[in-house]
Amino acid sequence: MQPLKPPASTRAQERALRTASAGAPILRTVTLAAIEGAARLILWPFRLGRSARKANLDVAASVSDDTAALNEAAEQYFVQHPAPETLLRKPFSEPGLLAKRLVSVAALIDGLNLRPGHTVLELGAGTCWLSHFLNRYGCRTIAVDISSSALGIGRQLFASDALTNWGLNPQFLPYDGHRLPLEDHSVDRVVVFDAFHHFPNPDALLRELHRVLTADGIAGLSEPGKGHAEAPHSRDEAAATGVLENELVLEDLVTAASAAGFTSARVVVAPYPPWPQIPADQLRAFFGGKGFSKYWKDLTAGLDAHHDLLLFAGDTDVTTRNPRRLSAAIKLTSLPGGAVVGETATLVFHVHNAGDTTWLSAPSRPGWTRLGLHLLDSRGTSLDFDWLRVDLPRDVAPGDGLEIRGTLPAIAATGQYILSADLVVEGVTWFADGGSSSLKIAWPVIERAELQSRT
Repeated sequence: MQPLKPPASTRAQERALRTASAGAPILRTVTLAAIEGAARLILWPFRLGRSARKANLDVAASVSDDTAALNEAAEQYFVQHPAPETLLRKPFSEPGLLAKRLVSVAALIDGLNLRPGHTVLELGAGTCWLSHFLNRYGCRTIAVDISSSALGIGRQLFASDALTNWGLNPQFLPYDGHRLPLEDHSVDRVVVFDAFHHFPNPDALLRELHRVLTADGIAGLSEPGKGHAEAPHSRDEAAATGVLENELVLEDLVTAASAAGFTSARVVVAPYPPWPQIPADQLRAFFGGKGFSKYWKDLTAGLDAHHDLLLFAGDTDVTTRNPRRLSAAIKLTSLPGGAVVGETATLVFHVHNAGDTTWLSAPSRPGWTRLGLHLLDSRGTSLDFDWLRVDLPRDVAPGDGLEIRGTLPAIAATGQYILSADLVVEGVTWFADGGSSSLKIAWPVIERAELQSRT
């Protein structure tokens, strides 16, 4: 049976609405806000309550005096592991968990806005496979763990790869379970991957993480959520190894992070496998809501069972000083028919911030963002890549826009040219390099006598 199609008049209305929305950011914003309001009512039955258990933060206080014993249990876990070669090959030696591990790594890399050159502390690094991954990415890694045997395996992993970047001076530091072996404000990012729930003193540990982070640093925790401590495999693991299995209650953890000095906490909405699959010919129907209730139910259950949590030491705003998604919609509000040879011309642009990053306008400061124009010939070949820069009069937040006026340099020869307008973070990147659309403008340059004869 062929799926029913809406009437032609309805499809025409949909196309008209999409066209109007694409050309009017304010209309799009209002429309999405209305949809969100309706969705909050519709999705109310899917709300999941917090864990019925009280968080183990209080319980942890009673066992924090046993830190030495728990440290020894963790050490013995690695010393007595029956298959040490599987530890060296993590995460690839865990086929049942590989997809989830890689999704969590991707969620943290994106959420932490990790960049090559960052100094990254991995706490509870174990055999350091994630630190090695980040070393290959270009980060200066500091692997910290209470088990010296685990760190030894980590060193072996680094040494076994010819592509390890030893120039980044990767470090492997033992931890006594109380104070991190690092100076104040010495790391840009912290990663705790499936380890925070093993620590007996989470309150004190959060204070330590805040202490070692820079003023605008971020800590990323990828941890099991509701029901983990009571799960059979967790109970078996704790009984067999003596390793602590805490129940992390998100709301209590966020409260503790705030008390430790973190300014904000956010959960990365990262769907976890197994991912739903739908027939390809039903994709458009899925976009329209078909099968949505099951998808949303599975998504919320997955987010409740596992948290990728970001803790911000300072300002949470994302700016072009350390950008994420750079996207601009550029339009002309005035368009002269072209230019006279040897004379300047003026264009007025409207630029709209369609990304998630605030554009900074302060000249010669990190994140300095401007409108730039490339000059091309009629075939699209670059004649002057850095032909023009136009300053922004102020910072531009996501969803905001403004008009800017640019005076174009004189062109010495007549002909048909193309102007390509784009935003640029000076010394970092052009927006188009990340997938943002530039604006192409046909630009004829003629003699003044020809212009006068036309008029």
